[in-house]
Amino acid sequence: MESRLLRQFAKPDETGLRLLKSAMTKLDLSARAYDRILKVSRTIADMEGSEQIRTAHLAEAISYRNLDREGWTE
Repeated sequence: MESRLLRQFAKPDETGLRLLKSAMTKLDLSARAYDRILKVSRTIADMEGSEQIRTAHLAEAISYRNLDREGWTE
């Protein structure tokens, strides 16, 4: 999903945006990671049949990103 579509279809609410910004700072994530988290959040929301990305969707996507960074798959 390109950036324009991401901004249109993967827009978090205010609480979710605060969570995402906090995670970006605490985990020292890049802008690319921000986009990836939004994409995964959108997928999670779609799987649950939700039109909006909720805070829980973002939290789950962030947890996956954090696991990926820890190298648990190696």
